[in-house]
Amino acid sequence: MSTLLPFASVLDSGRILRDVLGPVVAQGPILRRPGLGAVVERLRTDDRALRCVRQLRRRYGDGPVLLRLPDRTIALVLEAEDVHRLLAETPEPFAAATSEKIAALTHFQPHAVLVTNSSLRTPRRELNERALDSHQPVHRHGHRFVEVVQEELGALHATFGWNDFRAIWSRVVRRIVLGDAARHDVVLSTQLDQLRGDANWAQVGPSHDELRSRFLASIKQYVDTAEPGSLVESLAQQPDELDPAGQVPHWLFAFDAAGIALWRLFALLGTRPALLEPIVAEARHPEASPLLAQAGAAVQESLRLWPTTLVVLRQADEPTVWRDRIAPAGTEFAIVSSVFHRDDEALAFADDFEPAVWLDGRADGAWPIIPFSEGPAACPGRNVVLLTTSTVVSHVATQYDLDVDPTTRARLAGPMPGTFNHASIRIGFWPQRS
Repeated sequence: MSTLLPFASVLDSGRILRDVLGPVVAQGPILRRPGLGAVVERLRTDDRALRCVRQLRRRYGDGPVLLRLPDRTIALVLEAEDVHRLLAETPEPFAAATSEKIAALTHFQPHAVLVTNSSLRTPRRELNERALDSHQPVHRHGHRFVEVVQEELGALHATFGWNDFRAIWSRVVRRIVLGDAARHDVVLSTQLDQLRGDANWAQVGPSHDELRSRFLASIKQYVDTAEPGSLVESLAQQPDELDPAGQVPHWLFAFDAAGIALWRLFALLGTRPALLEPIVAEARHPEASPLLAQAGAAVQESLRLWPTTLVVLRQADEPTVWRDRIAPAGTEFAIVSSVFHRDDEALAFADDFEPAVWLDGRADGAWPIIPFSEGPAACPGRNVVLLTTSTVVSHVATQYDLDVDPTTRARLAGPMPGTFNHASIRIGFWPQRS
């Protein structure tokens, strides 16, 4: 007769909360908290999480291992094959719309596909895929996105901190998603930040219903007057019950994470100029690589080294079997991305910057490297994000010399740090001489 999966002991439960799950919450899973980001970097929390998971594997076997918390049971995923199973078997029986995710994301995107568990999930997912051209290598408006990037990056003529760069990146994102009319709509981005800050606290955080209503009304206005060439243009004439405008906040949210990946990548490229060579060579011969494969590989490698999705969650409302053991109904499964992306017992390149793994197939091996997730709930905007970020990297590599602050240079001098706080990076962008 099957028995339950093992529950972590009281001592091990404390270690999991301290070393694995606690730092995820502390950093801000929905909106990063810069001050606490500096603390978790100083404590090297991603290294501690990996050590903790290795100890749990030795003590409890393949897992998952259960953690009993008030009103919920969490299963910490320990093995690669379980990651693939959870993602492949989404949304049944493993729902992407977990209780924790719903509690957090409804603060600013209450009808997004990620928090939809009803019969509307499939048509909402299909709506996103159509709008984002998910099954095409390049979005139909890709040429317009490239123009926007090149126009906005002309402002990079000084030394910038993260917030300075984020302001420029947010203009890029608003124009791509909502159209040129949104270029100066800083109020919209500020509203989203406040709502995301509330979402960090999930169900125990404040609920600014009036603010959310204003924010969503503004989004709907952009959708109703959709500019040609914007992402929201594709949402016109869609059924109201799908709430087309309600899908847009997640696009804005996801693009912010892409900006973090870019900022870390700039720091690395500025510290190690030799890494720029294949990106520059590619930019000078676009006919050989029209999709900017080298630049895209560098972006994905930044996401592998320092995941912007700190934890991937799934939930099963029915009992599920794991190697003849059972996870009880309602279990929420947690995949901590860095634990798998940086496991040097499984990946020879774990602590190196190795963009080639995205070009030679190594990133597609049996070990899960999932910057855009995988399976039926994989990021539908992967093509849009990679086109946009690859264009940014290619443009910066050919137009600017990068001057990285000394503290960041020191952090990147050896093996890639497990935890890398983007908010403390400062970079000078100096136009190259012709």
